[in-house]
Amino acid sequence: MRSEQTEPLTAAELKKIAIDLLSRRDHSRQELAQKLKQKGGLDDDIQQLLDWCCAENYQSDERYAALLVRSKINKGYGPLYLSQAAREQGINKELLTRTIETLEIDWFELALAQYQKKYQGKPVEDFQDKQKRMGYLQRRGFNGAQIQYALKPD
Repeated sequence: MRSEQTEPLTAAELKKIAIDLLSRRDHSRQELAQKLKQKGGLDDDIQQLLDWCCAENYQSDERYAALLVRSKINKGYGPLYLSQAAREQGINKELLTRTIETLEIDWFELALAQYQKKYQGKPVEDFQDKQKRMGYLQRRGFNGAQIQYALKPD
């Protein structure tokens, strides 16, 4: 488009960029605003464009939250990891909670499935091995109760 970004983008240019970004994948409102600002948009123009995108249903934080939750769950991440990822994308806690409740996720079974996938029924050798396994599940965003459930002997 422009070789030098000395003057801000016009509303039409911003709209084209936003629609192009949203046609590839969903974005959170915060993420889309950040990308448009990096391209050279003014804050007022960006906010007006984001309002228009929401009104036309091109952008929806609800849809993005559902996509984010399903994506992280399919990759075997727990609620704490999911909460952090949502916070980074500008998804508020209430929206995340509503999204998780509609999906009715059993975090204990997810932790167990992730543990079994990683360790494939190998018994815990010693305390250090148990700590390593607990750390793995903790880094994936599972809480203490979920980790204990996954590690319990059958």
